[in-house]
Amino acid sequence: MTWNYVTPGIPDEEFVRDEKVPMTKEEIRSILVSKLRLNKGYKVVDIGSGTGSVTIELGLLVGQNGKVYSIEKDEKALNLTRKNIEKFGLKNVKVIEGEAPKALEEIDEKVHSIFIGGSENLEENIEKAKTLLLPNGRIVIDAILIETIARALSVLSDFKVEITEAIIAKGMKTSKGYAMLSRNPIFIISAEKV
Repeated sequence: MTWNYVTPGIPDEEFVRDEKVPMTKEEIRSILVSKLRLNKGYKVVDIGSGTGSVTIELGLLVGQNGKVYSIEKDEKALNLTRKNIEKFGLKNVKVIEGEAPKALEEIDEKVHSIFIGGSENLEENIEKAKTLLLPNGRIVIDAILIETIARALSVLSDFKVEITEAIIAKGMKTSKGYAMLSRNPIFIISAEKV
């Protein structure tokens, strides 16, 4: 499949999915990607790739000369990430099987941006991510719990931090018109190395 758009936010239904494997929804992916401040040729990391939806968005945006390191420990999620990489025809993604922060040791170069999806090993993942960042590099984290924000902030005091709360509602057709159904609020922590 060739994706012909340059904007992030690939429709969720375009991805190979399994309901047991989490996926960052398209509107949230769009915000996350914008907070990573990407450019062609950038090197980026996706920690906890799940279905690979963020990995795919990143791979398309950084282009052929860029590189995406996609880290995942769950076998089912790894298979989905690989299927989606193949479906979208990406050649600039290196899949790393393992759990961060240990799996981050396989990255042997500095990177521009790192996305951390999930809160497992959060503090350790942030500390290790800091060592991989280029000057002015960015770490972006999504969270559903307020406590996750507090945990992230505890290790990002040396970064310039911005917190965004995204509340998305999607229209659903009913017999009388459209009703808006709200999804869970998501917190997005954007941190820039200063």
